Amino acid sequence: MTSDEAPGWRGRIPADIDRPEPLVFGLTARQCLIIAPALVGGWGTYLLLRDHAPSWVIAMALAPVLGAVIAVALGERDGQGLERVAAYALVWARSPKHLVPAPSGQVPGLPRWAPRLRRAPRLEPLRLPASAVTQGGMIDLGGRCAVMIACTTLPFQLASGREQDQVLASFAGVLDGLSDPVQILVQRRSADLSGFTNMVRANADHLPDPALSEAAVAHADFLDELAATHELSHQQVVVVVTAPGSARKAGAALRRRAEDTADRLAALGIRTQVLEGEAAEQVLRASMAAPGVHLTDPDPAEEGPGTEDIHERQKAEG
Repeated sequence: MTSDEAPGWRGRIPADIDRPEPLVFGLTARQCLIIAPALVGGWGTYLLLRDHAPSWVIAMALAPVLGAVIAVALGERDGQGLERVAAYALVWARSPKHLVPAPSGQVPGLPRWAPRLRRAPRLEPLRLPASAVTQGGMIDLGGRCAVMIACTTLPFQLASGREQDQVLASFAGVLDGLSDPVQILVQRRSADLSGFTNMVRANADHLPDPALSEAAVAHADFLDELAATHELSHQQVVVVVTAPGSARKAGAALRRRAEDTADRLAALGIRTQVLEGEAAEQVLRASMAAPGVHLTDPDPAEEGPGTEDIHERQKAEG
């Protein structure tokens, strides 16, 4: 049961925690560097033209320019200034849109049979964030390496106030023990209960009591009906611990740091697992693909007997 005891931890976190400190009139250094030259230039233009044109004409001419400068200085999108957004848009517009796999770093030439276009698209090598995953679960990021920790969730709201204080204090200790950047990734994945229900039905006949068998089959039917009428999902939490250097040099120390972080999280009641090679690769594939989409075709050897005959029949019918 949830206790009515209020937790002792209280803290106010501002929404603009990443915003730089203001210098003058609530403006940051970046905003001052953008607005100040525009105001000085506008004042200088007024002093030069005030004897040759009415003040209202000069004001109407300068208002759009100063308004645009102030909008760029004060406006933000996703926490980024508008001038940075415009610079990112320009870089994206100038960058090639056709990326091809090139492990050597050089785009191979087109074969002789490929058609030649008058305006061929610009090709660039496809560079992925992770270049390799070792058997120990070390992910090579090119200058940095990372290790992933799979974690379960914690029913924080169901705990009492004292228990919430203990969890927060322990989690604060976990954060204080970090010396390098750490990413906490929370993904919502659809849950497939077909394997579990099939297992329940297959083992229902082996139960000692017929009533238990009927209850097991009824439970499997209930789960199937629930999956058919509702969208079932579960949350996957992954903590990514990083360190500078290559996986060969910093891998051992990073592995120990990841295990220490996993032990600290386990003290909170969270089940943790430091992912190794194959498990880490599966999590990376699932993170880069949309739900229900496979990045690669399944291995024909794992598709089961008779799969090749089915493919041949489909080709013959097509």
